[in-house]
Amino acid sequence: MSRPPIVRFADGRALVDRASLARLTGRSVNTIRGTCPVADRDRTGRPLYDAQQCAVILATKPQRKQHPKLTPAAAAA
Repeated sequence: MSRPPIVRFADGRALVDRASLARLTGRSVNTIRGTCPVADRDRTGRPLYDAQQCAVILATKPQRKQHPKLTPAAAAA
């Protein structure tokens, strides 16, 4: 069971939970956890991240190159 996404606005900033930020940026949850600073926490203690600040930080960090997925037709050739 997954938890619902959290998006909260505070002081003109969009604060987003880690899983939602990972989906928005295309980065892994582990990359976000290790790279982006926690801006706030929700009432249950889940960390929230400033979406704009994390986008700037993640833009400086290169992504891994992903290998193209082989289809059965391409693998047989």
